[in-house]
Amino acid sequence: MEAAIFGFIGALMGAVLGFIGSLISTFGKSKDTQLDVRTKVVTNERAQWRKDMRDLAAAYVVLSTHLANTSDSSAEDTNEFERTRVLIRLRLNAHPDHKLDAKLLRTLPLIATHTKNKNLGSLKTSIEEFELDMQTLLKREWDKSKREAESGNIASSDRHAA
Repeated sequence: MEAAIFGFIGALMGAVLGFIGSLISTFGKSKDTQLDVRTKVVTNERAQWRKDMRDLAAAYVVLSTHLANTSDSSAEDTNEFERTRVLIRLRLNAHPDHKLDAKLLRTLPLIATHTKNKNLGSLKTSIEEFELDMQTLLKREWDKSKREAESGNIASSDRHAA
């Protein structure tokens, strides 16, 4: 009789411990899965942001050069130039502690002014600065995404990145 009771208690304890172990395993896997999904989503969004910024920056440079070099620019070209400028602006962080973003935000209207005034020398200088800063920003974001994908950890907010 004692053996049956001990057997029953042992089986019950084994079942309870097995159940607790499976719960811990399930919740642990769920958390890992959520982290993997979050990492993939953020990484994909950053990849799309980089692609959009490359495309927009190239379009902005082409449009500014075209408008500055022609005397008969259409309203459509001018509107597309302004639209592209705004789309770039909206993708940059306006916080002044984001030094590179702030620099790009200062360069955008300079390019627009040089384009409007057809000041080709100053336009070329501003475009070169813009391209270099954009290249630096894109490289920084690529490195951040690569680190996060390798580690599986999304970086904490870089509220005041340089």
